[in-house]
Amino acid sequence: MRHFDHFATLTTHPQAAALVRALVGQTLQFFHMQEGVLLQTVRSHLQDLADTRLAPEKAQNLRSAIQLLGQQGAAFRKAFLQQLPLSIQEEVATSFPALEPARKIAGIGDLDGMSLSLIDVDEVHKILLLDRICQRFNARYEPGLEPLNIRLGVLRGVESTSLADNPFRPLVFARAFLRAWEQGPFDHAATEDLMDALEPDHFPDLTALYTDLNWTLSSAGIEAHKVHRVRKSTDAGPGPFAGSNAAAHAPMGDRPAQPAGTAAGAAPRGPTDSAASSAWAALMPAGRSIAAQAKAFLQRLGVAAKGSTEADLPPADGHTTADLPAADPQLLHYLDALQAGGGSVSHFGLYAPEADGTDNVLRKLREREEIRRAPEPDRATVDVLAEVFDYVFADHAIPLQMKVILGRLQIPVLKAAMIDRDFFMSQEHPARKLVDSLAHAAVAWTPEQGEQDPLYQRIEHTVQRVLTEFEDDLALFTELLAEFTEFLFETEQQAQARNEPVAQHEVSKEALQSALAQADELVHARIQALPAGLPLAPFITPFLTQQWREVIARALLAEATEPGAYAAALATMDQLVWSTQPKTSSEERQQLVAVLPELVRALNSALDAIHWDGEARATFTKRLISTHMLAIRMKAPPAPDAHTANREAESSDQALVALEQRRAAKRAAQDDTHDAAARTLTRGQWFEVREGGATSFRCKLQWVSPMRTRFLFTNREGFDAFVRSEREVAAMLRMGSLSAIDQSPIVARALDKLLASNEAEMQLAA
Repeated sequence: MRHFDHFATLTTHPQAAALVRALVGQTLQFFHMQEGVLLQTVRSHLQDLADTRLAPEKAQNLRSAIQLLGQQGAAFRKAFLQQLPLSIQEEVATSFPALEPARKIAGIGDLDGMSLSLIDVDEVHKILLLDRICQRFNARYEPGLEPLNIRLGVLRGVESTSLADNPFRPLVFARAFLRAWEQGPFDHAATEDLMDALEPDHFPDLTALYTDLNWTLSSAGIEAHKVHRVRKSTDAGPGPFAGSNAAAHAPMGDRPAQPAGTAAGAAPRGPTDSAASSAWAALMPAGRSIAAQAKAFLQRLGVAAKGSTEADLPPADGHTTADLPAADPQLLHYLDALQAGGGSVSHFGLYAPEADGTDNVLRKLREREEIRRAPEPDRATVDVLAEVFDYVFADHAIPLQMKVILGRLQIPVLKAAMIDRDFFMSQEHPARKLVDSLAHAAVAWTPEQGEQDPLYQRIEHTVQRVLTEFEDDLALFTELLAEFTEFLFETEQQAQARNEPVAQHEVSKEALQSALAQADELVHARIQALPAGLPLAPFITPFLTQQWREVIARALLAEATEPGAYAAALATMDQLVWSTQPKTSSEERQQLVAVLPELVRALNSALDAIHWDGEARATFTKRLISTHMLAIRMKAPPAPDAHTANREAESSDQALVALEQRRAAKRAAQDDTHDAAARTLTRGQWFEVREGGATSFRCKLQWVSPMRTRFLFTNREGFDAFVRSEREVAAMLRMGSLSAIDQSPIVARALDKLLASNEAEMQLAA
């Protein structure tokens, strides 16, 4: 039985609107940053296709598209960025009608029966064309699309999800591309051939986009898995969510009667099933340690450690949580009294907290007579939860003050685990999800932030509400979890807004570094292509590998808005190299005289753009003019003096060495475990940092650049930001100055450790 109760009505909640706005904003920002890549990669691919053997008409169409996207690149870019939000908004209006009036857009699913007669033939053709094109995109990005589809379905409050309901699927972007071409000053006869040429390998890589969208929804508490819960027998009580069973959804007059004083969704506090208790009593042999008994109980339920091949198999003896009797009403009333005391048992004559302030109430509670005479399943539940909270108290990532607050949840969580026995079986149990979420968030708080910190106060407030309001309706945990995840989401949005300028700056730096690396390859290829008898003038080598390298890189970046700038930079480089080579014929000297004015103008314009001036530029200019004048006036230039020649040769060699080092560093394989770990880091992870002799601090990986060359770390609020490259992060991991904090669900980790431990270790620990 599947449950989506947590987000069933979220599409009318302000968080849904905020989430959808965030997703749309992330998508638009992604394409704004990739606008230059879009035109460059598409045009390059079209050129490759046009050079192959194609039908004459198709080849002509592709060449027309290449020319127009070059000449009218700025117009196409503007049109695409105008059509993209419109295309996305149409899908949002259809997928999330509660957020705004929906407007039905024809899709491939509409093309059946008589609907064909209601759609324009051209529209039908476009729909089929887009669907055909996007099949390959869908296949490429399925690993990111599938969890995104599920999360968006949860956000919409529906169980069945499909790609057609995803407003951020590749078809939406391809449609914006198509409309931008159709509505601009372009060759419409080339439309189909142009669209057919779109390939995932020659389009902005959408992997980073889908990773970010999934991360945003995940950070808001929306997970990408459907929960299959065990349907309980009539005697075992209803499912874990209030109102999640059939009776809860039925009209009031049709619901079965329940004992007075029993809340909907709670297990009736009636007589226990003595037969079932006896059957389960055999599972708990006397004399075994708490950990051993807890492990046996979990194994009999069919719970297996993470990675076990038996994790999804039913218990060997056939027992399930549905076989367990309802919780002992006398024990529940006793726990009610403990909870009313604020979760403390000290006023019941039990021991005081440990020296560190934590207090495993459950471990002490099991020695009470009220627990000793309870049915074995209830006693076993106490045993397992005692082990779980031992694990929580031992987790070094959770600050001590937070452990004390989380420890106050022991009694309410024990009650919740007895009311719904699936606590140990499913991570979707509402009480378990709340504990996991609070423990996960507690890692982000540090004692230096004080008790007035919003996160500290929110966690304390949430725990206090559980203590004062929880009786037997598990819906309270679901409600508190929704409020807490909304708080975390709003905090995250504020942090992202603070870091947006830094991220944009780093994206620009990353794009420049990528362009510089490409320029290195171009300069290297040009130098290597020189004939053996016409070597490069030594004074030109440093210029090409430094200043002109930057000119080429900036031309690459500006190609989308300044078509032809890149080709002009390469042409100027070729002319410069040729102009400094010996001119032994009058024809060559006449040609040099003819090209010099334009060459000098192009050089000066490019060097002004990169702000290269001062004595270095003046020296280079004088040396270049001298070389040109000698080439024009003499058949062969005189040899420079020995000192100048040696200096220029040394500079040339150093420039070539630096070029080779940059190229080698770019190609260097990073294959140790720390480099591999750095490549897998994702946004939202928390780390402990220890640099030099400074006190350690915690930071969050707030942002990763599109090419993964820059990692932005901040504190929870988005302050104290610092940026490291992937290699620097790998080095920090290698030296131990950066260590990841395990933030997987803490209850699952505790159960995994308990189940993976052998009995001797557990007895020793006990």
